[in-house]
Amino acid sequence: MVTALAVLISLVGYGIYLKLDRNLDVVNAFAGLRHRPPASPPGVMNLLILGSQTRDGQGPGFGYDPNTNLSDNLLLVHLDATHTHATVVSIPRDTMVYEPACRSRLGGGIVPAQRRAMIDGAMNLGGPSCAVATVEHLTDIRMNHFVEFTFNSFRTMVNTLGGVQVCLPQAVSDPYSHLDLSAGRHLITGNQALAFVRTRHGVGDGSDLGRIELQQEFFSSLIQKVESQGTLDDPVKLYDIANTATQAVTVDPGLGSIPRLLSLADTLRHLRTRDVTFITMPTILDPANNDRLLPEEPEDDLLWHMLQTGGLWHGKLPSPPASHVDVDVLNGAGIPGLAVSTAASLTQLGFHVARVGNAPPAATTTVSYRGSAEAGAAYTLMGALRQPPSVRGSTSGPITLTLGQGFAGIAPPRAPGGKSGQRPARAATPSAGQQPAGQEPTVPGQSAGIETRNAAASICSGMPSANPDTGAP
Repeated sequence: MVTALAVLISLVGYGIYLKLDRNLDVVNAFAGLRHRPPASPPGVMNLLILGSQTRDGQGPGFGYDPNTNLSDNLLLVHLDATHTHATVVSIPRDTMVYEPACRSRLGGGIVPAQRRAMIDGAMNLGGPSCAVATVEHLTDIRMNHFVEFTFNSFRTMVNTLGGVQVCLPQAVSDPYSHLDLSAGRHLITGNQALAFVRTRHGVGDGSDLGRIELQQEFFSSLIQKVESQGTLDDPVKLYDIANTATQAVTVDPGLGSIPRLLSLADTLRHLRTRDVTFITMPTILDPANNDRLLPEEPEDDLLWHMLQTGGLWHGKLPSPPASHVDVDVLNGAGIPGLAVSTAASLTQLGFHVARVGNAPPAATTTVSYRGSAEAGAAYTLMGALRQPPSVRGSTSGPITLTLGQGFAGIAPPRAPGGKSGQRPARAATPSAGQQPAGQEPTVPGQSAGIETRNAAASICSGMPSANPDTGAP
């Protein structure tokens, strides 16, 4: 949208300025926010893009759910300081998170804070500002801008762009989203495009994670089309895009005028498709409800810390070498000498063991760490264990390995160029649920378990398979 505006106005001048400016729908998504995260490094920009599933005013075919406005799609777009790299993190809508107290969007005062709430409900309770507050609390990243799409605006944009090509490895039929496509490539528009990015029962295991993979493919294909097919070379097409786009989105005041959008467009001139990376926020199943997800730690803390400090994705989560990790080893297993022998094995791997001691009896092995700045070190330590541990964040002391009953020991050093083998799932604890069956937990130096996609990748690669059992909505 912003690139179209910049090119169009440079071609035809400001004769269309007032019309496009009046198109914009502006909402102050940052009104009344308190206790916000610190500002990002200079030049870094973070945008929260929400896809609303409101049925109000969207036309027939979506059911009847008046006055409901859930954010079924949550994208955190992180632009580095030079705006030449973008990291787009998809936050699954089923994730259970802390939701701060918010002023009700329907009136009636303040909605109390909730310790466990689905993240998509924040906008429904308190509007855009509540969604921003909830995402900022989850990530500890300060949002600079806010953008919202609805069903109608999404369909209109796709149609104006002439459709988007997608690719499916298998035929998909979803009676709930009404997506019915054969295997192979398809140019989709309108309701079909909307069904493609909405379907979840039709792919993967029927959860939001498979739907996110389809959305990332769709957006990648869209970016590829705009960059490679001369979409921005036709002044008539540019006007259609700019006119549609400015009517299609709701934005915050910082993007709420043509000059502000042009200013952003100017900073994106050198952003290329190959420098856009999509990442799905790492999650685990909620042991209290397998239809819900929990943030996966320390992976999420490590991802957010990477973005907080202006880091870029280089194919794996950034974690320090063992020689930079200090760890306390405590024996909660009740086996004499276990902490001493474990400390010796960690030392052989290069870790610095600061303290060895005893702990109260523990059923499971636990890695504890303090804050997102130490998440990388905790991640490195976890990779040295034969069996993934439970994880506890926000401790008051140093990184601590507490050995529990059934501790499986330290993994031997990997051969040069080798990979770790399949590891069992983590134990379920209040802060770490169960990994999906058969999924390999992440380990340092690999991205297994971290779902990513480069926007320049083939649209037929990395797609979820069809779901043979669409189940119930």
